[in-house]
Amino acid sequence: MGDRLTATLWLLWDCSRMQARELAGHPLALIIGVVQPAVFLMITMGFDSAELGADRATQLAVAVILTSLWASTVWMAGGILHREQELGTLAANVASVHPGFLVLLGKCLGATVRTVLGILVAAGVTVVLIGAPVQLKQPELLLLGLVTVVASGTALGMLMSCLFLVTPYGMHLSSALMYPIFLLGGMLIPADVLPGPLQFVSKLISLHWAQEFLTGAALGHTDVNAYLIMVGLTVGYFVAAVWTFNRLVDHARRGGTLELV
Repeated sequence: MGDRLTATLWLLWDCSRMQARELAGHPLALIIGVVQPAVFLMITMGFDSAELGADRATQLAVAVILTSLWASTVWMAGGILHREQELGTLAANVASVHPGFLVLLGKCLGATVRTVLGILVAAGVTVVLIGAPVQLKQPELLLLGLVTVVASGTALGMLMSCLFLVTPYGMHLSSALMYPIFLLGGMLIPADVLPGPLQFVSKLISLHWAQEFLTGAALGHTDVNAYLIMVGLTVGYFVAAVWTFNRLVDHARRGGTLELV
């Protein structure tokens, strides 16, 4: 049991490291993970952000970080299987001695961790430069929330990576998903200002609940319900991703091909 766990952890580490290294030279990773959060912060806060007040500045900073994470999840983690299919390495990963979903998990984790670190650095530097009065009153809860956000982003990336592979229009689907969630996801635009029939969309997005929890923790209060809902949605994403991936593999094996097309 111990040897199997160690082997699994090493597999996840190797896949994560490899994916993070692959993204290091990707221009889209730089745009989404560094340029986008900095630009969003300057647009939403302006250069005279001290007038915003601590509560609003903190809420906007968290919203920009999570919105940028959503974009990176769609384009970076969500496209992993599609890119492997194009490179011809997908079948080898599925047919390897290791479970294919563990390889996908490791790669999505590596993509998410690297992107989150880049977003945090870019956002932190921008906040300092524009003088935004962002609060960090409960750092231990913020750290817990960020770890959970990484897990949630990883699970979302796995699920979208599988869904994008089901259809030949994966790139079009990714574009169709990104901007509506910018508007309806309850991050940059609060859910309570949306039309009533559209408010339910944000309730299905774990990053909306991450926004509630992280903003509260940064301002000194704890929203336990938001955290529990975020964890529940993350588990749901992960279960759905593993089920979808296994269905893809079973379908490919029954058809006598591992091309997964």
